[in-house]
Amino acid sequence: MKATVESNLFTGYSVGVQDPITVLHLQFAYDTLLLGAKCWANIRALRAVLVLFELMSGLKRPLYGVMWEMAFPLSRPSYWGDLRRLGFWEPVLTRIKNRLLGWKSRFLSFGGRFILLKSVLTSLPVYAFSFFKAPSGIISSIESLLNKIFWGGSEDARKISWISWKNICSRKEYEGLGVRQLQEFNIALLGKWCWRMLVDKEGLWFRVLAARYGTEIGRVREGGMRGSSWWREIVNIWEGRGDIGVGWFGDCISKKVGEGSGTLFWTDPWLEGIPLSERFGRLFDLAMNKSSSVAEMFDLGWEVGGEAWEWRRQLWAWEEELVRECQDLLHDLSLQAHSPDVWQWQPDPTNGYSVHNAYQILISQEITPLSAAADLIWHK
Repeated sequence: MKATVESNLFTGYSVGVQDPITVLHLQFAYDTLLLGAKCWANIRALRAVLVLFELMSGLKRPLYGVMWEMAFPLSRPSYWGDLRRLGFWEPVLTRIKNRLLGWKSRFLSFGGRFILLKSVLTSLPVYAFSFFKAPSGIISSIESLLNKIFWGGSEDARKISWISWKNICSRKEYEGLGVRQLQEFNIALLGKWCWRMLVDKEGLWFRVLAARYGTEIGRVREGGMRGSSWWREIVNIWEGRGDIGVGWFGDCISKKVGEGSGTLFWTDPWLEGIPLSERFGRLFDLAMNKSSSVAEMFDLGWEVGGEAWEWRRQLWAWEEELVRECQDLLHDLSLQAHSPDVWQWQPDPTNGYSVHNAYQILISQEITPLSAAADLIWHK
């Protein structure tokens, strides 16, 4: 592949307009995905590469179907499917149903059904949930099926649910059984991508996003309607938009400043865990250097009379008071040379982000004791 590109026989897939990045191949385990511009010249080049690979490795496989997929992947609008439609999630539901075919819940004890539910069934959608945000209707369908199994029913036969599913999913210290809440778990899995955007900016996936949507003040732009549904959901979690855990991710991250060159002065949460753009929103609106780093502001001088403070206009008296308040916060701060700036996950600064930790944060925001159902279980 490298030789064909250097000989101008193959053109890789280009992402972005202003600062494009070219992707030739992706590899995972035993799979290799070759990417290129949609043209017949690339098809002929790839066929030659695959033929040479067969001759050198001795591996044989039909080329017609492979070349067809390479030539016309964009000719089918529903190639990847719509995340909002049931058809996209049907394989997940089918997998859960197929797993239940070999189990007869009516022959299992209550404890057996509980173990099956907690250890097996709620783990089946993990792969899909780690990349896609499931619609609420899909979550309800899965939980309805799990609820039927838990109470000894089946897909077609339903038994009485003596306790609501929400209470069953409550933590044990709040009189629940600790069954995984799928919607919160889905958000916790997707939050891993938000964390990787902070600590893995050299990764290919991040560079593709930056080339596709562009960057602004150190962050990848949202993209608006041009953004994919996956990217919009990641941005919603980052920005704290949504029905579950509003603002939970931003509240749990902070920047530990070393030399200061990798930390944005106004927009990164490096001072007491709150961005200065939020704490001093008026000053941020008037600042000329919104994208300056902490090191740049320090070198210019952020003390009284320093050159770091550049404004679009003359400040009013009450705005001057805000500047002095900000300078008081910065008065005793000093940078550490040769020490890199690092992001920290405040609930666990040592190990960083974990799905388990994020899930516990999400489910702890709304806790409902099971006092009403206790009378149904324990006879007094």
